Amino acid sequence: MHSRLPLACRSLTAGVLLSALLAGCSASVEPDEALRPSKPALASTPAPESSATSEPKEFSLMVTGDVLLHPPLLEQARSAAKSGYGKDYDFSALLAGLKPYANDADAALCNLETPIGTPPYSGYPRFTVPAQILSDLKSIGYDGCTTATNHTVDAGTSGVNRTLDALEEQELFATGSYRSKKEAQEPPIMQIDGIKLGVIASSFSLNGLPEAADWQVDTGVDAQKLIQRGKSARQDGADVVVAAIHDGTEYSNRPTAQQRKLGRELAESGVFDFIYMHHTHSALPIEKHDGTWIVYGLGNSVAKHATKTILNREGISVKATFSHDEKSGDWKVSQLQWVPHMLSQSPVAWCQVFEASACLPEADAKASLARTTATVNAYGAFDDGLEDWKIE
Repeated sequence: MHSRLPLACRSLTAGVLLSALLAGCSASVEPDEALRPSKPALASTPAPESSATSEPKEFSLMVTGDVLLHPPLLEQARSAAKSGYGKDYDFSALLAGLKPYANDADAALCNLETPIGTPPYSGYPRFTVPAQILSDLKSIGYDGCTTATNHTVDAGTSGVNRTLDALEEQELFATGSYRSKKEAQEPPIMQIDGIKLGVIASSFSLNGLPEAADWQVDTGVDAQKLIQRGKSARQDGADVVVAAIHDGTEYSNRPTAQQRKLGRELAESGVFDFIYMHHTHSALPIEKHDGTWIVYGLGNSVAKHATKTILNREGISVKATFSHDEKSGDWKVSQLQWVPHMLSQSPVAWCQVFEASACLPEADAKASLARTTATVNAYGAFDDGLEDWKIE
């Protein structure tokens, strides 16, 4: 069960309620909550330290690709909601496959591609989507989302503000876009079991649309500016700093030369502990460079493009486990795991392809696994230690 502290702008505190568990708390829970896979609960006040308690030695972060709700997915969710529960939209079936993975990590971050809107919602080129997607993401275990994308200002300032209000209402961490200059200047730090995680988000573009102010959205893929932002997060107390970059060429299976150069410069800076990217709507390779893992493209998490290519139906989710070196005091990625997925056709659903399931035809799953594996390993990721992420 997830209990979350209300957001104070962008920071989120996560803690494990060990004392309550040991005491055998008798509070009632809903049946579906009782069956939910366990994950560290979020609390406003950490448990008191005791002689048997020590600082966390590791934590894990799940990152996933674009949550891009094209109109067919809205229609599917609206039809699903007709079965009851008092909701206008129900995305739970679309997202269900992600739940065991989100619950297998200490924290899970999505990339929210589009702004939250009001009816009637719209698709490409200027998206708006219902806020229900956020409560459904939260219900399966997500702890927050990055919001710097080329669609962030599709609905103008009102859309930016509405999106952040909706994230805050769900008590989800957010960074990448802001409601005020003051908010933009606050450290983009998420707390996970007492560990301060700095998340540096940025988008290559806003599709030519203007920002209301230069602080409204984190934009630009200049390595030195991103490195400086990472250093600032360190100075503000971040134990671990990751980069979440929205960049690349759509429907490709390799990063652009500029994108790879950026990833490597960020890795070589020593400022970032982990680097990941999205935007291409397709899976790209994973590389370990200068001791730092770079995920060049997570692909879509969920989407339904009009453009017909198998690549925009495929993506990956990644779990980075960070361990603390007591001698140096540094946190490093000690284990990187990945799971490939394919989006089914009708109804659309997130389907892992490591193992056969009823979610996809077996032949489709096998072909997708072979295709994505070859892409992910293009730069030797498996030799460098990338592992399969399989839920027992």
